Amino acid sequence: MSQLRSIIALLIALTFTFALVPLAGSLTFYPNGNQAIPYQVPTKLSYSLSVFNITKAGNITKPSLIESAFVNYEVVNLNGTWVKVNVSSNYTAVKNVTFVEPGSYTVNYAMSPLNMSYPYLYPGYMSNSTSYAIESNVSTVILSFISSSKNNVTGQVTYQYSEILPESFTFSVMPSGVIQSINRTVSGLEFVMNLTNYQLSNELQPTNFTSRPGYVYVNMTYSNFSATYQPSGYVEYVYPALLPGNILLMLQYNINELNAFPLGGFTSLNDRPVNFVIQVGTPITLNTNFINNVNGSLTWNSLKLSYVGNVTKTVQGTTYNLEEYTSKVTRGNITFATATVYALKNMVVEVNYNQTFPSFSSYKLEFINGSYINPSLHFPYLTGYQNTTLPYEAINPSESFTIAVVVTLIVIAILVILHRR
Repeated sequence: MSQLRSIIALLIALTFTFALVPLAGSLTFYPNGNQAIPYQVPTKLSYSLSVFNITKAGNITKPSLIESAFVNYEVVNLNGTWVKVNVSSNYTAVKNVTFVEPGSYTVNYAMSPLNMSYPYLYPGYMSNSTSYAIESNVSTVILSFISSSKNNVTGQVTYQYSEILPESFTFSVMPSGVIQSINRTVSGLEFVMNLTNYQLSNELQPTNFTSRPGYVYVNMTYSNFSATYQPSGYVEYVYPALLPGNILLMLQYNINELNAFPLGGFTSLNDRPVNFVIQVGTPITLNTNFINNVNGSLTWNSLKLSYVGNVTKTVQGTTYNLEEYTSKVTRGNITFATATVYALKNMVVEVNYNQTFPSFSSYKLEFINGSYINPSLHFPYLTGYQNTTLPYEAINPSESFTIAVVVTLIVIAILVILHRR
């Protein structure tokens, strides 16, 4: 009987393990393209603020309450992603630490998330990654997901994060982006701010920047050994949403082809490893895979382009009628490199960047038509097989491997028990 119970316990444990997977599914790890989901921003926020003095006696930490205050935020104007907010509080600085300061502020909640003048996190910035960044030309924030919790009475879900840069603190946030609590320690003082009341705006509707969920390019670098260009990796441009006020969210994944790792891979920011970086700006300020045309001045990736003409060209198996552009990279009076860019309605299809003498710095970037790489997948799927006429579905290697291992373990456990009998 005890052996039978062991088998049942094993099966229950495995079932529970698989049941845990959807719990993390409330948040995605890697952001995907075309996620223009309606959202709301807070128009009124009320918090209680408690300040504790932290003392240590041996291994025991003793907090003692030294000040209680309120902090209120009221939005008086909302324009695009800009908010004008009035902040009121009866907090008085302790040990010259200004945790919050009353006044009138203008904040861009997309470009400057988690600003203490307007504590809010756009829902599209939430991920269950333990290290990722949100970067704009005015702010760089690195976040780490900790956990999620659910109130059994209200059913309200909250997510717990820690901010690593530019400040160090922990906070909990609702799915709407409203910050529920902030906990920060400064100069031996612990500041705890808890939400007491809030109001939300009417729904705001972002749009999709493009019609595709992503744009995949093969990166080819020059090989001195073969004197040809060889594939060295894949790059994917992804645009989750275009927010009101023409604020674009963009990610550039350097596709990772290591076994047992997701294809979205990883990168670094400010010498810190992160899974990905959400770049925030306008379609003009971000280095997208589209040519910018500002008052007749054509640029791409900081290269000034000159129009050459139209050309028919086959790129990665697809024939296009493309516009050809050229650019010269000069140092003083010396031409250091030349770049030729081929585009289809401003979308970059091919880039040839050649130094005066071909080297490892020379490269080609070629668009793979009809392809999209889900950054969360753990196996290569680069060409996107599109045949939907098959009478069966293709096998998912990751799931198949997991099921095979689990079933094998169960069979072995049963055989061992029977053998002992």
